[in-house]
Amino acid sequence: MNSGYSIDVAPTPGNRRPLYESPAFRLTVLGIHLASDFAEHLQAAGLTPKHVGMLTVIEQGLARTQDDVARLMRVSPSMIVRIADHLEQSDLIVRRRDPENRRKHVLSLTAQGKAVLGKTADFAATLDAALAARLGPDLGQGLDQALAVLMGRLTEGQ
Repeated sequence: MNSGYSIDVAPTPGNRRPLYESPAFRLTVLGIHLASDFAEHLQAAGLTPKHVGMLTVIEQGLARTQDDVARLMRVSPSMIVRIADHLEQSDLIVRRRDPENRRKHVLSLTAQGKAVLGKTADFAATLDAALAARLGPDLGQGLDQALAVLMGRLTEGQ
């Protein structure tokens, strides 16, 4: 899938970085480790990162309907239906028919869904603190700012 990022000039073998020096590769490796820690924590609550991703998308107002969530998360609508079924059965979201289009469902968080996101944010803060401790205050703040810019650009076109 195209992430929306492109490279203007293809590197030639003479000016190409080794893979292990690539920011994209290093972020991927770090992401795998963080995702594993995150998923392990969520598993205790019967959730996955996709469940929490969907809750966050709804909370932030980035998507109104199941179709909107599927487009934003880049997954099939049928997967979103399965995730929404689980979240609804767990009393974390409510689905209502869209008054403008009865074939669509509008999603909203329940009080319990908001509480789960709060607890998940607390856990994320512990991971953030561990990263910041490894980096020091200046690099930690710089990483946070860079990630905010990248995430903002990622969701702009959605």
